[in-house]
Amino acid sequence: MSIPSVHSAAQTHQIGLLRTLVSENPSLVNAIDADERTPLHWGASSGDLDIVRYLVDQKAEVDKVDGSGWSALHIAGNFGPLYPESALIIAQ
Repeated sequence: MSIPSVHSAAQTHQIGLLRTLVSENPSLVNAIDADERTPLHWGASSGDLDIVRYLVDQKAEVDKVDGSGWSALHIAGNFGPLYPESALIIAQ
C-alpha cells in the first residue's frame, strides 16, 4: 500500500486529499519530490485551476524551480493556450 503524497494529489486532481494533507502538515505545500518539484509544479502541469489557486492561497513558493530549472509559472506557460489561467493565477 502506498502512502498518498501531496504531489500525486496535485497531479491527479485530488483537491480534497490535497487539502487534508496540507491542513495536517502545512509545510507540505512546498515539499519537493525526487525531481525537486513541488505540488504547485504538478498542479500547473495538470492545468487544475482549483489546485493551483489553493496552493497559491496556501503560500506555495511560486518562484521555486525544479531539478530542470523550471518554475511552476514556466510549466503553466509551456502548455500555451491550454492552461493560460493557471499561469495568470501563479503570476499574481
